[in-house]
Amino acid sequence: MAKPGERVTGTIKVTNPSDQLAEVSATIYDWTLNDADRMVTSEVGTRRESLKGLIKFNPQNFKIPPGESQIVRFTMTAPKDGNLFERRGIVFFEEKSVYQDQEGMGATVVTQVGSTIYLAFEGMRMAFNLKNTRVEKTADGKYQGILNIANQGDGHVRYRISYKLINEKKALVYENQFSENVILPQFERSVSFPLPEKMAPGKYNLIMKLSFLGTDKSTSRTIPFTVGN
Repeated sequence: MAKPGERVTGTIKVTNPSDQLAEVSATIYDWTLNDADRMVTSEVGTRRESLKGLIKFNPQNFKIPPGESQIVRFTMTAPKDGNLFERRGIVFFEEKSVYQDQEGMGATVVTQVGSTIYLAFEGMRMAFNLKNTRVEKTADGKYQGILNIANQGDGHVRYRISYKLINEKKALVYENQFSENVILPQFERSVSFPLPEKMAPGKYNLIMKLSFLGTDKSTSRTIPFTVGN
């Protein structure tokens, strides 16, 4: 977290696992997520939340001998004024290699290793909304849990979903936990996950919990549903 006008620093370790000398450059890009939550990058400065002009790397261009590492330091300077919304980027450490075949035809191959960087502000508005939870039966007769969530704040939210399935005798039938997910500011998402395929007919409670990483906060919902014959 930074205050307006404040400088924050960090480090990234870059390792060369190959048996060749690597010539590397650090390049920052803007990014967002598409509807499938896959990263989409663009030239720095094309998005509102860009880190353009706010981040510097030291060193930015360097060589790494085989099997060795380089520590890259970065400094971000928070804007002095304006709205307190999160800035973000992804730094790619790029290595260009030139290959030639026996006929002299060549090609340049760019290898990229990326690391996401966020610049958040003290007092920045954070607002996560669990809009709806339910259990649905799919067309092929299977059951799934569904959550509709929204990030109405100005910074990204990292969350993890865990759940327990309880039968009408209050016995634990099944439990599971999913890997960390992220929802970006002003995004809405529908998250679904399959329930066990073989459930005896009867009444159940699906107890879902969302834990927010980096905080001690969480929210839970209990969803009653019935499995027919």
